[in-house]
Amino acid sequence: MGIIMIVIGAVLLISGIVIVTTKTNPTERKESLVDSTPIENQTNYSDYNSTVANALAVTEPSVTESTAQLEKPSKTPEEDSKSKGNSFEDFVVNLLADWRFKLLDRTQDAVSSAGVVAESCKNPDLHIQQKRGNGEIDYYIECKYRSNWNNGKVAFKDWQLTRYRQFQRDSHRKVLIALGVGGTPSAPETLMIVPLDSVKDNSMGQIKTEYVIAPTSSALVDYMNSYFTKVFAKVKRNSK
Repeated sequence: MGIIMIVIGAVLLISGIVIVTTKTNPTERKESLVDSTPIENQTNYSDYNSTVANALAVTEPSVTESTAQLEKPSKTPEEDSKSKGNSFEDFVVNLLADWRFKLLDRTQDAVSSAGVVAESCKNPDLHIQQKRGNGEIDYYIECKYRSNWNNGKVAFKDWQLTRYRQFQRDSHRKVLIALGVGGTPSAPETLMIVPLDSVKDNSMGQIKTEYVIAPTSSALVDYMNSYFTKVFAKVKRNSK
């Protein structure tokens, strides 16, 4: 019996030694979790993230700018001219924001993809009715904008003037040209209201100051009243 107990004790002793020697030291486990790579070779992730963020911040505007350029191609000369013409026409229409004016019609420059244009698109831009005394007068205005004077003049296309003169005869209504020069289309430096009958050589000179008006509704009312007073007086003389 004693011998058996001695053997069992020896076995337990040996097992304990094995367990103790194979058990991982807590301190060694902690140290194993620490990167043994030398400090100078370790990656600084904070600096890395900062570098990436800075790179994105630098390149992002250029990408956006390039995208904007693709989405907004430069205008052709024809598109730019049309845009300026529309802006100046809006400027003239805004002068009609007065109880004495009524905009009867505004010609639309609609053109199909095949180049088909309605005949009404060839009329002067604006058909206007204006109170005058106890009655009313109506007339047409064609809007023209030029960025600057060309040797002191602004030239008009022959075929346009020919068409407007024919329109004036057929409609029995006076046609005038609202001419803006300089500045911007929405705020021209010079505004002139030129009767079509006064355009003799297909151009208008800068020195024709009698056609210059202030860009206000009242100035337009006064000018048109004065103009039609002369027109009616001439008609009365010719009827005698």
